[in-house]
Amino acid sequence: MENGTLAYVNYVAKVKDTGEVLEATREEDAKNLGIFDPVTRYTPRLVAVGEGWVLKGLDEVLAKANVGEKLTAEIPPEKGFGERDITKIKLVHERKFGEKAHELAVGAEVEVDGKVGTVRYIGSGRVQVDFNHRLAGKTLIYDLEVVKAITEPLDVVKALLLRRLPLTEDKLNVTLQDDKVTVNIPEEIYFLDGLQFIKKASSTDIFKFAKGVKEVTFIELYKAPEEMPTGEKPKQEVKHVEAEAKETPKTEAKAEP
Repeated sequence: MENGTLAYVNYVAKVKDTGEVLEATREEDAKNLGIFDPVTRYTPRLVAVGEGWVLKGLDEVLAKANVGEKLTAEIPPEKGFGERDITKIKLVHERKFGEKAHELAVGAEVEVDGKVGTVRYIGSGRVQVDFNHRLAGKTLIYDLEVVKAITEPLDVVKALLLRRLPLTEDKLNVTLQDDKVTVNIPEEIYFLDGLQFIKKASSTDIFKFAKGVKEVTFIELYKAPEEMPTGEKPKQEVKHVEAEAKETPKTEAKAEP
């Protein structure tokens, strides 16, 4: 596939030496391999070949792959999460962790000066923290299937939006007319954290990969609540008032001497 090609890819990723399963994009694979998470949305991974959306080694493999092809790729550390660097293993005084020092445990993930590391040893008032990525120095195995390439302009736009928005395709309302894209944001994500960033980043992606698009408009539609006929109250409110009316006499009766 050429650089810049958008494609959907299914895969299972493992650590070569231990067989540890890192990720699976298909629900069936996740269940069979014992890593199923009911919160995770299992779907093929969108990649842009050669754009660094995946590990360097995986990018190189995909550049030589064909749509519909199934293959196994071995990713060495230097093209994965890098080699282990002993200079990234630091001794940190327990005082650095303040009141949370007593919660430290070997294997725990901690943050020190904005960097995330793993606790390797605790003793004599000091904590050894490894700031290498936990997969540094590991060779990875990917069992891959290139599901399909995305070429139709509207499909490209939808795929790029779904890459960042926590929505399923049936809830994505988007149109492409001439060089203008219009996206109707569903009410359920109006208050999504980082929504403004997502809209900006998605627009940048669309301008890059959906050739010819000049404008992207995001619409948030707010409607006034329907007015009730004069004198009529919502049924739920009427029930609530009736319940209070029945309960009040009982409360007063108990209060009498």
